[in-house]
Amino acid sequence: MLTLKEARKRQKDLESRSLIIFVLSLALVLLTVYFLLEYTTLFELSTAFYLIPIGLLAFTVKKTRIYLFLTPKEFSGRVVYLNVYEVRAQRIKGERSYMTHIHLEVDLIIESSDGKSKSLQLPASPLTNHIAEGTELTLLRFIDEPILTQ
Repeated sequence: MLTLKEARKRQKDLESRSLIIFVLSLALVLLTVYFLLEYTTLFELSTAFYLIPIGLLAFTVKKTRIYLFLTPKEFSGRVVYLNVYEVRAQRIKGERSYMTHIHLEVDLIIESSDGKSKSLQLPASPLTNHIAEGTELTLLRFIDEPILTQ
């Protein structure tokens, strides 16, 4: 279990890593497109080849999670709703028979002191055993688990 101070430090590292990798990937894709435009006739053959750099950029955005910079950096509040439920998932494709996987998930609603609320669904884990209604939690941008602030 992370403390809030450790989580903030880890988030800062993850933010800088994500930003650096995104900028380097963007530069690499743009450099590749420049060379392909300047020295080949690949894009003149078909407009479908323009989808390659667009796909690479979409892949970069997904892998670096740069879109998380559009969300709030930190959200703190008190748990007002907690529901633990069982999820049954079946795997059909690729298996000779139906396989049912049963696991628990937790549905949380966290409300801040200024009235804003945020919903969160996460798999049940030893961390969620410590969460009850009224528990103070903090959600950070690049950290996937809630942080207990008490």
